[in-house]
Amino acid sequence: MAHVGVHFRPHTFSKDGIFQFRRHVPVELRRHYSSPKISYSLRTRSARVAAVRAVRPANQVDEF
Repeated sequence: MAHVGVHFRPHTFSKDGIFQFRRHVPVELRRHYSSPKISYSLRTRSARVAAVRAVRPANQVDEF
């Protein structure tokens, strides 16, 4: 049985074996977004690749 929603690295989790990025939008920026969170597929089954792909979007949110 596959684990659904297993958390591996900050802002990443595995859903059906595919890693996802999810980050809550800071309150100050929510007026610019249609949802209070950013969530999308990192399109990989590798925890190592997912960690690398999640760094840039996480940092972009932190810069604001």
